[in-house]
Amino acid sequence: MALSQHQSTSVSVVIVNYRSWDKLAACLDSLLKTNTDNIKLEIIVVDNCSDDEKLDAFAAQYPSINFILNSGNHGFAHGCNTGAKASNSEYLFFLNPDTEVPTQLFSYLIDGLNKLPAFSIIATQKLSAKGKAERVERFLPRWYTLTGIGKAAHRFCIRSQLKQNFALDKEVVYPEWVSGSVIFMRSKAYKKLNGWNESYWMYSEDVDLCKRAANSDGKIALLQNVAIIHNHGGSSRINPVTSALTKSEVYISRHIYIAQHFNKKNVFVIQGLLTVKTLIKTGLIAFLSILAFNHPKAQVSRQLFKNLISYYTHALVNKTWLSPRSVLYKK
Repeated sequence: MALSQHQSTSVSVVIVNYRSWDKLAACLDSLLKTNTDNIKLEIIVVDNCSDDEKLDAFAAQYPSINFILNSGNHGFAHGCNTGAKASNSEYLFFLNPDTEVPTQLFSYLIDGLNKLPAFSIIATQKLSAKGKAERVERFLPRWYTLTGIGKAAHRFCIRSQLKQNFALDKEVVYPEWVSGSVIFMRSKAYKKLNGWNESYWMYSEDVDLCKRAANSDGKIALLQNVAIIHNHGGSSRINPVTSALTKSEVYISRHIYIAQHFNKKNVFVIQGLLTVKTLIKTGLIAFLSILAFNHPKAQVSRQLFKNLISYYTHALVNKTWLSPRSVLYKK
């Protein structure tokens, strides 16, 4: 699959970085090796204020790349929007710094997207460093999938449909949303959708973007005939505060999504039930963690419960489901 010889276009790659320099180097090296015949490629790295004195060295090491220092760690969505504002390309490619791309990637992405409606979003298969494929059948949140049991029951009930729709021999499959680690879309569509939703500080912003694109009659497509290496994973040492913070945002982002996309008639009941379920689950785990008081994971459990108590108190007092870390809340 290749871009037509007579056709030329432009692509801006937007990468949001926060202290992921080693993985970012591998990502940039792979991007610089891609086949860009008939493509004007621009790479934009938005550093979400890593504040570790490494940005200048990286900018000197990669002079062809546009490095932007954000004013703070305002979240993934804000970082993506900051990078996109610096772009004038026809296409936008949002990419995690912990990825490595194949040389023919852009021909696949451009050709694939050009076969789809205007507001469509394309992703690729993602493999771990050991070659294990990530799950591709993703569903938008529903009231009955807000628990692990609900998700498992939903998958079980439609298992034959999943097998057919996401067969490995299909070059293109159509999940309801794709991970924000790899998202390719037209710049015009991005602008008409008003970009990424900065209500989210971390997590669910990709679900939100795909939902809004689908609402505008776009297709959410995933190419199974091309793969990106996704080197995700944490450090061997756990920072309890940071780990608890990110886990907190998983729960918070669900409340934001429900507030913005669920039926208004049912949203109060759903938010209440999710709050009770979350507090019971995390509170019980935090209580049991006392048995392993000094273990890092036990510390994370207790800090997570404290964070959620603080968040729900904040939500009640301020009458908003936004994360206190959201730039929209701060405004």
